[in-house]
Amino acid sequence: GLLWGLDNHVYFAAGRNPKDLKHRGKSMVSVGSGDLRFDPRNETFEPVTGGLQFGHSIDDWGVRFVCSNSNHIQQVVYPQGYLDRNPYFVSSNAIRSIASDGASGVVYRTSPPEPWRIVRQKWRAAEKGYRLVINDKGGWEFIPLDPSKKAGAVPTEYPVGFFTSATGVTIYRGDAYPEAYRGNAFVGDVGGNLVHRKTLDTDHVVYRADRADEGEEFVTSSDNWFRPVNFVNAPDGTLYILDMYRETIEHPYSIPEEIKKFLHLSSGDDRGRIYRLVSPGMKRRPTVKLGGMSAPELVQQLESANGWNRMTAQRLLWERQDAAAVAPLRSLLASSASPLARLHSLYTLSGLNALTVEDVVKGLQDSHPRVREHAIRLSEAFLRPAGVQKVGSDVSLSLLSTLMSLAEDPSEHVRFQLAFTLGEADATQPKFREAIVTGLAKLAKTPQTPEVRTALMSSTAEVAGTLATQLLADKQFLAASHSPGVLGELMLVLGANPSPTGALEVLGAVAHLDLPLATQQQLLTGLGTGAARRGSSLRALLSGGADRQLAEAVGKLFQRAEEVAEDDEQPLAEREAAVTMLAFADVEQASASLRELLTPQSPQSLQLAAARSLAKLPGDELSRELLAGWRNYGPQVRREVVEGMLGRAGRVALLLDAVAAGDVKRGDLERDSKQRLLTHPDPAIKARALKLFEGETNSDRAKVVAAHQPALKLAADASRGLEVFKKKCAVCHQVGEIGHRVAPDLASVKNKSEADLLIAILDPNREAQPNFNVYSIQTEDGETFSGMI
Repeated sequence: GLLWGLDNHVYFAAGRNPKDLKHRGKSMVSVGSGDLRFDPRNETFEPVTGGLQFGHSIDDWGVRFVCSNSNHIQQVVYPQGYLDRNPYFVSSNAIRSIASDGASGVVYRTSPPEPWRIVRQKWRAAEKGYRLVINDKGGWEFIPLDPSKKAGAVPTEYPVGFFTSATGVTIYRGDAYPEAYRGNAFVGDVGGNLVHRKTLDTDHVVYRADRADEGEEFVTSSDNWFRPVNFVNAPDGTLYILDMYRETIEHPYSIPEEIKKFLHLSSGDDRGRIYRLVSPGMKRRPTVKLGGMSAPELVQQLESANGWNRMTAQRLLWERQDAAAVAPLRSLLASSASPLARLHSLYTLSGLNALTVEDVVKGLQDSHPRVREHAIRLSEAFLRPAGVQKVGSDVSLSLLSTLMSLAEDPSEHVRFQLAFTLGEADATQPKFREAIVTGLAKLAKTPQTPEVRTALMSSTAEVAGTLATQLLADKQFLAASHSPGVLGELMLVLGANPSPTGALEVLGAVAHLDLPLATQQQLLTGLGTGAARRGSSLRALLSGGADRQLAEAVGKLFQRAEEVAEDDEQPLAEREAAVTMLAFADVEQASASLRELLTPQSPQSLQLAAARSLAKLPGDELSRELLAGWRNYGPQVRREVVEGMLGRAGRVALLLDAVAAGDVKRGDLERDSKQRLLTHPDPAIKARALKLFEGETNSDRAKVVAAHQPALKLAADASRGLEVFKKKCAVCHQVGEIGHRVAPDLASVKNKSEADLLIAILDPNREAQPNFNVYSIQTEDGETFSGMI
C-alpha cells in the first residue's frame, strides 16, 4: 500500500527481493532489501528501513510497522537515513518483533482444514490401516479398518495454531469505534482465515504489542476462501477489510507434489471482496467532504479525532501550498488542546516552507513528549549547513542550546530523537562541533536503553574521538554501570574510521590516564576490533601514526595483559579479557603466551579465547603451529580453530593440506565447515575440497529425501530429537529457551507432517525465503565471511 506520512512523503512497502527502481525509463534508486519513500515535490525516491512481506502501517505518531509470514507485527525502530550517516558503526536490527506472545503467536482459527489437507490425511490413515472420520465438532478420528485392531497413532496435520501467513498489519486511527480500539493493530492471517487484534504499549521507543482478545480472534471465518490480506482506515472512521478470496493461498512449494496436481492454484483469481467493519446496529455517518474546504477550514480538520481526516487535510494543504493556511496553523500550534493537532500543524508548516525556528522552539517546549520528539526532528532543517546559512549561525547555535536542555528529558522518545538529531548539525564549524559533543556527552552520561545508545552512536562519525576523550576524563561516568557499553561502541567506531586522529587521541588518554585495567583492555580491544572491520589493525595504527612514547606506553599495556592471561591466580573473566586483547598486540609479543594457553590444562573458555585471538594474528607459520596441536584440542576448541582457518584463503589452504596429510581427519570437520569449503569463492580451494570430500556430498536433494523415507516409519523419540537439535540446529533455530533466533521461527512448522519436515530438514533450500539466504563475502585483503544480510 501507499501511505502519506507526517513528513509529507509517500511510503511504499517494497517487499523482500532486492531490486532497482526505474522511473520514466531511468534507474532512480537501488531499493536493496528495504522499503521506499517518495518525495512528490521533486519526484525522487529514497530507500527506507523495511523490506519484509506484505503490508505496512503508520501510527498517529509516525511510527511504521511491517510484518512477515510468521512474524506478525514488527516495528521499524531505526530510520535508515540516520544509520547510513555513520559507516563505522554497526547497529543491531533496525526492525524489531514486538509481540509479547512471540513472533508467530498462537491463533484461534474456526475454519476447517483445507480440503487438500483432508485428502492427504485420508491417504496417510489408509496407509496405516485406518479410516479418517471428521466428527460433528470438526475433530479428526481414526477408525481401524480391521475391527480387531486397536486405535493407533496416525501422523495428524491439524489446522495450524500459529501465524504462518501474517499480512496487512494496520494501526486503527479512526474514531467510529470505542476508545479502547484506538491505536490497536489489526493483522490478517490468510492461512487461518482470521483477523487478529493487538493493543500497543507505546511508553518506550520499542512498543509492546499484546493480544487483545483472549482465547479467540477479532474476526474468524468458517470459509477457507476468506483471505484478509489488508486493511484501510476509511473516511467514516471505520476499518475496511480487503479479502483476496482464493481457494488456495499456500505457496506451491508448500504443497506436496502428490496433492498439487489435483489443485487449481489460481482458483478465485476473478474474485475478491471489501468489507466495512462495523458493530451491530452501527449507522453509517456522513463523511466530511474535505476537497471543497477553504484553507482555514482544512486547518480546523487537523483537530479531528479521525486520523483519515487529519492526514487528508494535511495532504490537501500541502498540495495547495496556500499561504492563507499559515496564520491559522500557528494559532493551532499555540492554542489547540489536541497534541496531535499541534503535531500536524508543525509538519504542515514545514510542508508549506513556512516553519520557523520560533515554531520549532514552541514545539520543543510542548507539554506532550511526542510533540517535543517531532519538534526535535523538524529542528534539523535549521542545523544543517543550508539551514544555518539561511537563519544565521547565532540562531542555529541558540536552537542547539535549547535542544541540549532536553538531554535529560524524562521521555525516552525525546532522548532517542535528540541523539539522532545532534548528528545532523554542522560539525565542520568549531562552535557547532563543541555543542554537538557536549550534547552527546550529556546523553551518554544518562542511563540509557540500547535504542538510545544506537541513536547516539549514529551521530558520532565525526566526533567519536573528542567525545570518548571527554567521557574518559569523567570519573563519575566511568563508575556508571552503562559506561562500558558506551565506550566499547565508541572504540569500534574509532577503530573502523580510516582517519587515525580520533583513535590516537583516545590511545593517548588510555596510556596516560589512571584507568582501571579492565577499562584499558576494553578500549584497546574495541579499537582493534574496529580496525579489523576495515581490514587494518591496531598494530598498523600504532606504527603509522603514533609517536614512539605512545607506542611504548601501549606496548606496556599489552605486556600487562600477557601477565594477567598467564596468571592462574587471576579471576578467569579477567584472564579471558586479557587474552582477547592480545589478538591486537604484536605477533612476537602475543603468540607465545596464547599458544601456551592452548593446552588441556587450561580452562576450556580460556582455550577458546586463545584460539580466537591466535586466528586474528597474521602469519602462516602461526597457523601451522595452531594446526600442529590439533590432537590435543577438544571438540569445541577444534571448531574454533577451523573457524579461524576458514577466514582467509592462505589459511584454508593450510587446513586442506592438514586434511590431505591425515593430520586433521575428514570426520573432524563438521558438515557446515565442509559445506563452506565445497562452496568457497576461490575455484582452486573449491576443487581441492571436492576431491578431498568426494563421496560425502550429494547435490541431488530429491534423491537424499527419497533415501531417507524409511525413517518416517521409525518410532519417534523426542528426547533424542532434542539432543540432535541442540547439536545441529540450535546455532540458528530456537525452541523455548534453547538455541538462537537467527533462522525462521519453528513454531510455524509445528503442525507440519513428518514427510514435510523431512523435506524441510534435508532440502531446506526448496522453500527458503530470500532474507534467510546465506552469502559468502570476500574482502579485498582476502578475508572470507559467511552469513545472512
